Amino acid sequence: MSEPLTTHHSSSTKTKEYVRPMPVMWWLKKWAYAKFMIRDLTSVFIAAYCVFLLYLMYRAQDKIAFPDFYDRLQTYPSLILHGVALVFALIHSVTFFNLTPRVMVLFRGDEKVPEGIIAGLHYALWLAVSATLFGLVFWLV
Repeated sequence: MSEPLTTHHSSSTKTKEYVRPMPVMWWLKKWAYAKFMIRDLTSVFIAAYCVFLLYLMYRAQDKIAFPDFYDRLQTYPSLILHGVALVFALIHSVTFFNLTPRVMVLFRGDEKVPEGIIAGLHYALWLAVSATLFGLVFWLV
């Protein structure tokens, strides 16, 4: 019988991987990095606010407890929380629409569609949807 072929190599020297130290606040050294991190942090707050809205919808099922919960939503801390959530949503949306032309490259024939047109169409659609929603809310109330 023949022995199986093996490719096991034994090495007496080990290589050590270089791990470059990274300070915790590395993103504060350049404004571009800070903008990127701020945008990412806003998404955490937007996700938390979405969870809060889901909780609000859950509480709306209880017709007895909801009026008290709704009254607490009209307090100053709640209004401040909603204002901060609005600011974070606006920052996140604006930075998203400004990055869209770099991610979504469109061509018309052989020519690239200008970035301003792509971003402008997104802003226009955002405005149209927002105006429609405001119109629906005020029409229903």
